[in-house]
Amino acid sequence: MPKQDAQMQRKVEHLFLAEKFFTDESFADFDSVRLLHDALPELRLQDIDLSTNFLGSKMALPIYFNAITGGSRQSAQFNEELSQLAHKLSIPVSSGSMGVYLRLPAETKASFTTLRENNPDGFVMANVSAKANATQAQETIDLLHANALQIHLNVLQELAMPEGDQEFFWLDNIKDIVSHVSVPVIVKEVGFGISQKNLAQLYRVGVRNVDISGFGGTDFAQIESARNHELDLTYLDRFSLSTVESLLESLPYQNKMTIFASGGVRTPMDVIKAIRMGASAVGMSGLVLHHLQKYSLSEAEIFFDEFTKQLRLIMAAIGAKSIADIKKAPIVFDENLINYMKQRNINF
Repeated sequence: MPKQDAQMQRKVEHLFLAEKFFTDESFADFDSVRLLHDALPELRLQDIDLSTNFLGSKMALPIYFNAITGGSRQSAQFNEELSQLAHKLSIPVSSGSMGVYLRLPAETKASFTTLRENNPDGFVMANVSAKANATQAQETIDLLHANALQIHLNVLQELAMPEGDQEFFWLDNIKDIVSHVSVPVIVKEVGFGISQKNLAQLYRVGVRNVDISGFGGTDFAQIESARNHELDLTYLDRFSLSTVESLLESLPYQNKMTIFASGGVRTPMDVIKAIRMGASAVGMSGLVLHHLQKYSLSEAEIFFDEFTKQLRLIMAAIGAKSIADIKKAPIVFDENLINYMKQRNINF
């Protein structure tokens, strides 16, 4: 049997290692944030509206399945199941990085197009590296008939990757893509967070939608170090900003940009806290991939049905009839986050 292409094989290894290192515990700092309940909410549970606006489209829930997989025979199954689950929940779903498609279209096309084939009327996002050019980005959009494009930033992953890039001149590419593609663009990290400085840089080149994708869930420094047989670079994740820290960093830009949050989202309470801190919607990848890999599509459906019910219960507890109402809930930070805000000159 011929050996699988190295880039395709890397996609398979990412799936295996993401599940190997998955933990129910989150390191995204959501435990350092408290919301206070409303003893007089004055609402009926059945009147609570979970729908939200996602880049101009109405979605049933304030969650989405973030960039995960594609690019190998083995991962095609997961994109098929992700798209079916996203269709059932009426939420957006993103492909994993499509760089491998741009290099090997014939071999990898089907692993990505299944996202649209199984979700013909849904909200599907294509995904490319920040080193891609506008023509390549549009090609991935056209392939998936995508409603939006994600551009991922992954410096720390590349540095830990045995075959990773060593040049990171990306802003001109991002500016060109934003200016020329046919759909809205979300620039996203891959789990190491985004600072105020980076948000300012992105805003200057025309970016208006950012997924801060903080540290706390899938750790690509850990994954790539497991693949790197010469160096253990797991310590690179110490440069990371947690999801909560990244949301705090985004505060000065929340009135200028649409902020999405992901990274270490494990519970419905994490979703509600992220929205309270300014997220328009909340993405998850490791959590849904875990349920698909370890269990099954039908089990994942049950899990997310329960997840949805709990979102509604938490909203009732804080007196929120709509997603917008969540942002009015009283919030309390622990002293570590207060210290972080003081050092970073952030006012919540």
